[in-house]
Amino acid sequence: MMRLSRLLVPLICALTLAAGAPAVAAERSATSAGASDVPATQLDAIRRLDFMVGHWAGSGWVDTASGRQEFLQAEKVAYKAGGQVLTVEGQGRDKADPRRIVDTALAVVSYSDETGQYRWEAFSQGHVTESVPVVGDRFFQWSLETGGPTIRYTLRFTGRTWHEVGEYTLDGGATWRQNFQMDLRRVA
Repeated sequence: MMRLSRLLVPLICALTLAAGAPAVAAERSATSAGASDVPATQLDAIRRLDFMVGHWAGSGWVDTASGRQEFLQAEKVAYKAGGQVLTVEGQGRDKADPRRIVDTALAVVSYSDETGQYRWEAFSQGHVTESVPVVGDRFFQWSLETGGPTIRYTLRFTGRTWHEVGEYTLDGGATWRQNFQMDLRRVA
């Protein structure tokens, strides 16, 4: 289980999100070309995630089999493909030695008119994770079923900050234990 938690750190870090109006406007104008070909329902659904768009930086920790590890995190969240998807690119560095990269990840958030659901696809360390996230007002949550523990990541945004908590359950959700936390600030 701890090995799985360690492998998921990049995925968690990839979820770093939140945004302000200037970055959202800049990203929208950069993706307006070709947007007329994308169904309005998809564009509207992805625009619900405006709070995620921007550049973010901060720090966090993860509990692993070898103990708690602290990291520095940078994230870039941007519209792509005419505004029909959102990409989340993250890079984590060892807090004790910032020259050392400890993980990189890429995630793509899309919306399907056919299912009426969002889709989260994350790529990190040779693993691909697919999930149906829950999207709310300045809220994003996704879960991962592993055949053992269920892992979930909950992101909450307030102003220019983003707070993310990772938890796992071994009893079907009756109890959850935190094993990850990340706090970022919008830097651009």
